[in-house]
Amino acid sequence: MVFEKKQAPNIHAFGTELVTRINTNTRRIRTLEQRHEGTEGRISSLEEKVIEELSNLKKRFDQISQDIDKLSENIGELRSEFLKMTKNLEKAARKTELKELESLIELYNPIKSRFVSKEEVERLIEEKLSKKV
Repeated sequence: MVFEKKQAPNIHAFGTELVTRINTNTRRIRTLEQRHEGTEGRISSLEEKVIEELSNLKKRFDQISQDIDKLSENIGELRSEFLKMTKNLEKAARKTELKELESLIELYNPIKSRFVSKEEVERLIEEKLSKKV
């Protein structure tokens, strides 16, 4: 039974099946390798885009940071100018003070008011005193 002729076709069929399976598996491996290479390419491309975007974001953040620093400086300058203006306004005369000065000027204005001499005052006092007595 060991040297029977029937086993030879089975070995031939087995060899053929084995070669077919090897070829199929080789094709599958090649397909998987191609898919893997494509996936690696896409991942690499995505990584490059992410790195580029991160670089752009860093530049934008740096610019925004510089803008914020400039705004902070401008706000500080505006505050100091505002304080100077406030101090100057405190030194300036107010409306009520101006009105008081205006009334005093009108009071002492020789054109509108009449000043009394010392003799006239004494005479008026004497007249008043004499009327009371």
